[in-house]
Amino acid sequence: MTTVEKEKKTNTRVYVVKVTGGQERNVANLVANRVETRKIHIFSVIYSDKMKGYLLLEATDAQAVSDAVSGVKHVRSYVPGVMTVDEISGLISTKAQTEELKPDQLVEVIGGPFKGMKAKVVRYDASKKEATVTVVDAPYPLQVTIDAGYLKSSS
Repeated sequence: MTTVEKEKKTNTRVYVVKVTGGQERNVANLVANRVETRKIHIFSVIYSDKMKGYLLLEATDAQAVSDAVSGVKHVRSYVPGVMTVDEISGLISTKAQTEELKPDQLVEVIGGPFKGMKAKVVRYDASKKEATVTVVDAPYPLQVTIDAGYLKSSS
């Protein structure tokens, strides 16, 4: 990063863009791809479950935001004004680290359609944070792949 880029990054602001509810992730991916290919000066694209229908863009100026989102499907409007990093710090939280799951470990499903059922880990993919499990409570052998965040070790 050059000195000019470092200087610009310290003067960044967070701009808010209104998007269609439920399309935050799709719009964020489209904007991120556009930023990479067109070399637009957007430093981060943020969406949060706590702010449904909104996308946060960290940029040096409003023109960069306009260039990044103009013509993108599901973008509705710009919210006037800017936010500070302190104002959005409550919206940005790191996910709790999922514990390392091992094959043959008994777990409980705590979310999704299999919530409350016991399962046995078949394999765990740490890079994707997914585990393939066999549901023990099912009347027949049922093997499913579940996000590791939905699993809790049985004690």
